[in-house]
Amino acid sequence: MNNASSDFKETQEKEEQPTILVADDDLTIRESVADFLRHAGYQVSTAYNGTTALQILQNQTPDLIIADIEMPEMNGYELYDAVRSNPDWNLLPFIFLTARGEQKDVRYGYSLGADHYVTKPFEPEYLLSVIEARLKRMATIQATVSSNIDIIRQRLIHTFSHELRSPMTALYGYVNLLQEDLDKLPDDQIREMLDHVERGARRLSRLAEDLMLIFQIDSGAVSIEVARFSQLVDITQVVNNVAQHLSLKAEEHHILIETNMPNGLLVRGVPLYLTDIITRLVDNAIKFSKKDGGCVLITGALQDNIYISVEDKGIGIPLDKQRQLFQRFEQVNRDKLEQQGTGLGLVIAMELAQLHGGTIKMRSQENVGSTFTLILPAAQQLTATSKPQPEQ
Repeated sequence: MNNASSDFKETQEKEEQPTILVADDDLTIRESVADFLRHAGYQVSTAYNGTTALQILQNQTPDLIIADIEMPEMNGYELYDAVRSNPDWNLLPFIFLTARGEQKDVRYGYSLGADHYVTKPFEPEYLLSVIEARLKRMATIQATVSSNIDIIRQRLIHTFSHELRSPMTALYGYVNLLQEDLDKLPDDQIREMLDHVERGARRLSRLAEDLMLIFQIDSGAVSIEVARFSQLVDITQVVNNVAQHLSLKAEEHHILIETNMPNGLLVRGVPLYLTDIITRLVDNAIKFSKKDGGCVLITGALQDNIYISVEDKGIGIPLDKQRQLFQRFEQVNRDKLEQQGTGLGLVIAMELAQLHGGTIKMRSQENVGSTFTLILPAAQQLTATSKPQPEQ
């Protein structure tokens, strides 16, 4: 093999080796860890503290991070927070390697969400086994995601072929009619056509908004928002606002919205997303209620958690179809019912609920009706707790 081929093979093999970022202000430990990791076949970058580590991350994303806790300028806890707050690094395996071996420190490290907590002094072979386990886990996750891409792609194609084509066809059709025969059409027919155009535009807008939100959920951006910007929210007021907002739509379908909510039910969360969950549940109940004389009842209760139930006396859901409700791009009896949507509405509601520490339960009987119950942790007055600080 000539030198050029040998250099190319060596470069290719190097690029395939996982890269580990080691942050530790102790030069001896930093270099010794780097040396035995390189000997084990890993590429290694080193940093003196969290600030230097972040500078390295801006130019190169490693496959795993090992960080001491007690470092100047930016300690390990602060580095961890910075890494997890960036969507590009949110899933990077993160291992604390520190002399702080007390149980309270270990528990705190794990409570943050770190993948492992190794105390000094340590056995190099043990650290290697921890690294290998975390990298294998990430590889498994990536392989699982990759294996589902084709399925998701096919569902997207099927969904969009209907959800985009139908309103676009209607929009083009009505616009062409208006352009060609505007002078000949009576005013009431023009208004009717414009109404159809508006409905088609709204449908496309909802599709775009749902897709943007599901992408933000998948990227971790919504999770970060919930973690950072949660506040005390009066969920009773949220329900009342949603009921008022959707009352006109309900009236158009000859459906009555009734609420029975105790005052002052408090939860912690982001008001925008809590409103979104309730809106989707109530809108879904209106959509599938029996027309003319139907009723949507929203009730609240406080037990160990807060329960918000949305009940309709509608068409119900067949037992064999109920598992589909919270699966992406799935709809029940679409061909028969021709409901408009991507099949993301209840999925988004469930994922937003889970990001707030809650869930959604459902019970339904065909031709009788359905009840969807949002369950959220009741808000408690939390005392501020500070992170364990590095010993001076």
